[in-house]
Amino acid sequence: MTEDILSSFRKRFNYTGLILAGPYSKELKHNLSQAIVHLEALERIGSPIIPYIAAWRPDDEHIWYEYTGLRLHSLLGLKTTDLAEAFRANIITRCLYRNQKNPPAIDKIIRNRSQIDSMRNSMRRVAERSGAVEAVYKIEANNGPVWLKDLARIEIHNRDGVVLSYGSLIDVTKEMLLEEKLIEVQSELSFHKENLEFIVIERTKELRKAQLDVVSRLAHAAAYRDGETGAHIKRLSQYCGILGRSFGLSKKANWALFHAVPMHDVGKLGIDDSILRKPGPLSSNEFEIIKTHCQVGADLLGGSDSFLLTVAKTIALSHHERWDGSGYPQGLTEWQIPLASRITSICDVFDALTSKRPYKKAWDFEDAVSEVTRLRSIYFDPKLVDLFMENLPKIKKIFQTNTA
Repeated sequence: MTEDILSSFRKRFNYTGLILAGPYSKELKHNLSQAIVHLEALERIGSPIIPYIAAWRPDDEHIWYEYTGLRLHSLLGLKTTDLAEAFRANIITRCLYRNQKNPPAIDKIIRNRSQIDSMRNSMRRVAERSGAVEAVYKIEANNGPVWLKDLARIEIHNRDGVVLSYGSLIDVTKEMLLEEKLIEVQSELSFHKENLEFIVIERTKELRKAQLDVVSRLAHAAAYRDGETGAHIKRLSQYCGILGRSFGLSKKANWALFHAVPMHDVGKLGIDDSILRKPGPLSSNEFEIIKTHCQVGADLLGGSDSFLLTVAKTIALSHHERWDGSGYPQGLTEWQIPLASRITSICDVFDALTSKRPYKKAWDFEDAVSEVTRLRSIYFDPKLVDLFMENLPKIKKIFQTNTA
């Protein structure tokens, strides 16, 4: 390209590059000049795309533009001829979107300016190997940040020792502002969600604590009416907890069993003291009145969606049912009797035998165990009796620890 043609080219296309005036091959200069002519035509028709041609030498960090659309100057408010370096200096972040295979997703990688500076050479090598560039740049401009999507094709000219990037910049500021707003909203929603979850967890703990407090008070009131002590309630819960775990109940189910069992006799709140505290044997009529405590207890505990109270109602109603059908109030047999009630039945009878009552002395531990064994498959579920015997060391430890 002669000096006259180059001077004309500079005036016509505002050319400030290095290749057309430098020691490069005619073929490269011809192809480059043709590309500039075509890109200028694209500019004249008012295309929203901002075309550019960037260049660099593989062994040099410096980068320059062979051509840039005029909109890039006005958009960034930059008038310097070294626009490439000015563009680089104004980068806030570089965002790269990649397809992720496992699991299928789009991976987003964001680099800040210092990261870009430290990784510049490696990013160039990647572009040279792949032959393409696709990224979104957040640029500091006079009127605030703008986002430009960069799509480029890379050409390596080994003979001339230069790399050309034929690219297009697209203003995606509105889209990225929307994305940032969505991320901000999602972050706020996530915070509120976590906060609400925390509040729900704390409220649930408070409600559970209040519920357990009411349950405990009811259980102690019933025990007091029956002349029993808090130690009885404590032992009974622990015995049932051992059998429940040994049977394989879930943590939730065993928790409910442990806390529901103390309410098994809550129906006795409706029984007259003269019957409850009678020191001698009950008459047949008095015994029929005593038997009503099962239904009374179920009625007191009914009408709730609480899992704990549902279990408590079941136990209150059927803890006097017997394996052979001789129990009350419904005369249920074997597996017709709910599991929680079958467990409670064994533990309640055992603790009653080993406890002093107005009408009897406390049995020795070994005698009470023998009685439970004798009643296997008569009063009690045989499998649960076997589990009771397997856990006898634990049962005995609780008995010794909580018996005055």
